Formats: sequence, structure tokens, C-alpha cells
Amino acid sequence: MMGRINTPDSFRQTITYCLQDKHLSQARGGDTLFKDRAEILWYHQCFGNRQELIRQFKEVARLKPNMSQPVLHISLSLPPGERLTKGALVNLAFDCARSLGFDRHQYLAILHKDTAQQHLHLVANRIGFDRHTVSDSFSRGKIADYCRDAERRLGLRQELGPRRYLTKEQRQTPRHGMRLDKLRRHIEQALNESRNYPQFERNIQQRGYSVFKGKRGIAFMDEKKVIIKGSDTGYPFRSIAKTLAVDLDLRQQESQRQQQRQEQQQQELQHQHRQRDYGLSL
Repeated sequence: MMGRINTPDSFRQTITYCLQDKHLSQARGGDTLFKDRAEILWYHQCFGNRQELIRQFKEVARLKPNMSQPVLHISLSLPPGERLTKGALVNLAFDCARSLGFDRHQYLAILHKDTAQQHLHLVANRIGFDRHTVSDSFSRGKIADYCRDAERRLGLRQELGPRRYLTKEQRQTPRHGMRLDKLRRHIEQALNESRNYPQFERNIQQRGYSVFKGKRGIAFMDEKKVIIKGSDTGYPFRSIAKTLAVDLDLRQQESQRQQQRQEQQQQELQHQHRQRDYGLSL
């Protein structure tokens, strides 16, 4: 399970994003709406429509007027092909709230239905009715730990969290996941289509990635602004450069063999012509 966490500054923008219908781009006919993509599964210490929810969250946030980022926004995405019942998703929200310390605060659990991969959004107020504030320190490590624990309890496919929070032994384990597997497949395709590194970079960019190459290696950013290091895909820069160099060497060898075959065919043809001319002269 993949977990993301951030602390925006606007309840209006965050709640509106989570509840509004989604615009889907179409090759023809402009945009179309994905209707009813969001379903609120649980209201905790709040209730009502979008405007009422925004007002209630903002009223409690005024208890700490100097808090610049009062929103806690979490998304939990299940592994591809795995699904939970709505009741299990609500329990997932309960457990997450307890684990990260906002179980006594206002929060919403919202199911999104616009992707094949089932995912849940939690929008919480970092400020409680008792003025208690949820800390945002080490939040990425906390959500990674929660996801690993939830995977074990629910029998979901085990994923690896962010590399910085893994042990030395865990860092040796090959990483997997839908986003990572997709990037790995695209790198392989781009390598097969490329004769040199500039061409490889153009081919991978055509697949929707930005490329960052520096002294320490190479990284790729997808359309969701998620950055993945090349080493996590099994293709660090050295491996990419080596693959391109080997392919270039093989192509050069094949080109030389083809040139030799052409020269040999030309020599044989010239020899045949000389024999024919000699026969005619007799």
C-alpha cells in the first residue's frame, strides 16, 4: 500500500479537490467530467455538505490562529488488483487516525472511484477541540510505518517504503510497485529504441518523464511529480550507459559484418563479369 501525506494551508482547496468531480482529458471533444467520483465513507466530529465542512474545519482551526498549515491530507492507495470493502476502508481510516494521532480531531474518509487502483483520502484538522496540534515531524516515516503494518494486518501485498526509512538489509531487496514497474518497463523500451544517451533521454521524455542526471546518478519524475532514482529501477546511470555502449558496439560489429558481406558480394560480381568478358573475347 502506498501512502502519501502533506500539510496544505487551505481547507477549502483540499476538501474541494477531494470532493469535486474530476475533469478527464479527451483527444476529441474537450474535457469531460468523471461524475460522482468521490464518496464520503466517514465523518468524524463534522458533517454536512462541502461548504458546511469547510466552515466547521476553519472554525476549529481558529483556536490556533498562528498555525499556517492546519490541514493534514493523507492518501492511501491499495496495491493493484487488491480491494477492500467499504467497512474495511473505514477501519483503515480509524487505524490511520490512531496511528498518526488525529483520532480525536475532525476528519473525513473519502473514497475515490476514478482509478482502477482503489484509494482513500483522509482530510483532517491538525488542531483539535482541546487545542491539541498534530505534529508534522517525521510524517513520511510515520505514514510509511503505518502502511507496512496495515499490509501485514490486512494480508495485502507487501511493498517497500521510502529508501531513507529502510534498514540496510531492506535496501538490498528489489523494489516493486505499479509505478516502479511501469518506469522500469519504459526504461527498457527506451533503451531498445536508442543508439546513444541523448536519444535515450528523448525517448524516455516522450513517455512522460522528466530526467535528472548529475554526478551521483540519474533520476526520473513521472506525470504525478513522483521522483524515482534510477538505482531503484535496477537501471542506475552506469547500467544505462553500459547498455547503450554494448548495443552500440554490437551495432558497429553488425555494420562491419554487413559492409564486409557487401564488399565480398561486389568482388564476386566483379569476378563473374571478368569471366563473362573473357568468354566473350574468345
